[in-house]
Amino acid sequence: MLGPVLSVVIVSTMSSPNPDGTPQEPEPELLSSKKKEKRRKWPQHETCIQALTRAGHGALLAGRNHEALTSFQRAFLLASKAPRKRDTPVLQACAFNLGAAYVETGDPARGLELLLRAQPEKAQGRCHGDQCFNVALAYHALGDLPQALAWYHRALGHYQPLSDQGQAQAKMGACYQALGQPELAAHYLQEASRAYAQAEQPRAAALALGAAAGCLLKSGQHGVGEVVRVLEESRRLAEKSAEQGLLGQLYNDLGLSYCQLQLFPLAAEAFLQALPLCPGPGEEATVLRNLGMAHNALGSYREAREFHQKAADLHGSVGQRWEQGRSFSSLAFALSQLGDHKAARDNYLHALQAAQDAGDVKGQWQAYEGLGAAAARLGQHEQALRYYKEALARCQKEPDSVRERLVAKLADAMRTHLAWGGLAPTHNLTSAPRRPQVPGGACPAGNPARVGRGPAQLPHRSSGGWEDGELEVRCEEEGEEGSVKIPVRGWLTPKLKSTPTGKLCPASFRSSVQPKDRGPQRKPPTSGFCRIM
Repeated sequence: MLGPVLSVVIVSTMSSPNPDGTPQEPEPELLSSKKKEKRRKWPQHETCIQALTRAGHGALLAGRNHEALTSFQRAFLLASKAPRKRDTPVLQACAFNLGAAYVETGDPARGLELLLRAQPEKAQGRCHGDQCFNVALAYHALGDLPQALAWYHRALGHYQPLSDQGQAQAKMGACYQALGQPELAAHYLQEASRAYAQAEQPRAAALALGAAAGCLLKSGQHGVGEVVRVLEESRRLAEKSAEQGLLGQLYNDLGLSYCQLQLFPLAAEAFLQALPLCPGPGEEATVLRNLGMAHNALGSYREAREFHQKAADLHGSVGQRWEQGRSFSSLAFALSQLGDHKAARDNYLHALQAAQDAGDVKGQWQAYEGLGAAAARLGQHEQALRYYKEALARCQKEPDSVRERLVAKLADAMRTHLAWGGLAPTHNLTSAPRRPQVPGGACPAGNPARVGRGPAQLPHRSSGGWEDGELEVRCEEEGEEGSVKIPVRGWLTPKLKSTPTGKLCPASFRSSVQPKDRGPQRKPPTSGFCRIM
C-alpha cells in the first residue's frame, strides 16, 4: 500500500529568464550553435519533465512501479541536459523524485545516493521535511537505524501538519523498538497517536496507540491498569473510524495484548471484533485459531474445539500446511480436555503429518509429546514411551526446561510401563486415519501458526512470521501442569494513503516504503497466538 504522495511541480528558471524586466546581456557571438540549440529546446524539455513527473506519480499511486521508475528516470535525464547551472532546482527535484521512487520500489541504496544529492543547501518547511523523511526511510530500509532516527528528527523539525508529525514519530517508534528500547518506542508511538487524533485520523491514531501498548508490555515497567487504559483508548479510537481497512488487524493485536495480561475474556471479545473484518480466509483462520486458544485458556473447550476445527479447515483450503498443523495440535488439546482421547490422538497424528510435510521441527516434537500423553491416557504405555522418546530426540535445540519436562514424562512412562510388566495393550499408531478433504483440497502445504508448548496453546500472531519475547501462562495439559507461551507484540507501522495535494513545491514526493527485514522473510512465530500482517 502506498503512503502519502505529494504532487511535484517543477520550478522553472528558464521559462521566465527576465522576471524583473531588465535588459538582458547579448549572447556572446562565440556561443556555439549546439548550446544555442540546447537553450532553444529547453522550454520543450521542461514541459516534458513536468508531464513525466505527473505520470510517474500516477503510476506509483496505481502500483505500476516499473512504469513509474521509467517516467522518473526519463525526467531526470532530461533535467540533466539543462543549460549551464540555472536549472539546478529542476535537477534537484527530479533527482529527489527518482531517489524516492527507488526507495519505494526496493532499491534504497541507489535511492539514498540520489536523495542526498537532491538536498538543497538551505531549505525550510514541509517540502524539506519530506526530503528528510525520505532520506530517513532509505537509511531505515538499509538497517542504519541511528542515521534513520537522525533524519526522522530533522523531518519532524520541518513539519507543521500534525499528520506528517505523526508519521515521522511513528517511524521513530519503529526504530527504537528495533533497537531494543521499548520505552522510547512507546513514547514516540503515543506522541504519534496524539498527532493523528488531533489531525482527525482516528484509524492511524488507533494503530499507533495499539502498537504503543505492545511496547509498554514489552518494557515490563508498567502496571496492568496503565496498559489496559491504553488498549481501551486504542479500541475507542478504532470504533470512531469510518475506515475499516486495517481494523481487523488492530483488534487481533488488541486481543494479543489482553492475552499477555491474562485478560482472556477481553481477548476473546477483541478477536470476535476482528473476525468480520478479515480480508481473506488466511487472516480469518488466524483469528479463529486465536479465538480457540483464548477459549482453551478460559477452559471453554467445547467452544475452542469449534474454532480450531474451522481454523484447520480454512488453513487447509488456502494451502497453509504449517498453520494447519498447529491448528490440529490446538484442536487435539481441546479434545483431550473434553476427555475424547482417541479423537485427540487422531488430531495429533494429523498435526505430526502436517509438521513433517512443512519441515516444522518444533511442531513435530510438540505433536509427539501430545501423542505420548494421549497414548498414556488410553493405557498404551509402551506407545507413550516411544512417543516421548521421539519428542525428546527432536527438541535438542529447545530450552532446558522443555527437555527436563520431557525427561520427566519419559521417566514416568517408563515406570508405568514397567509396573504393568509390559502387558498393557499397544497399538501401532504410525499413520493418521483418513480425514475428509477440506474445501479447496486436502491439507496442501503451507506455513505457520505457532502452538504454545506441546499440546497446549494460546493465540497466534499471523502468517507473517514473528519472533518475539514470550510470557508464560499456566494451564493444564493432559491432566498435568504445563505452560503456554504468548509473544510480546511486535511493532505495527500505520500505513496511510492519500491523494496528491497539488502543493507548488519541488521535490515533494514522499515514499511510503517499509524498511525491509534484514533477516529471513518468513520465520515461524514462537507462540500460540498469531498476529496478522
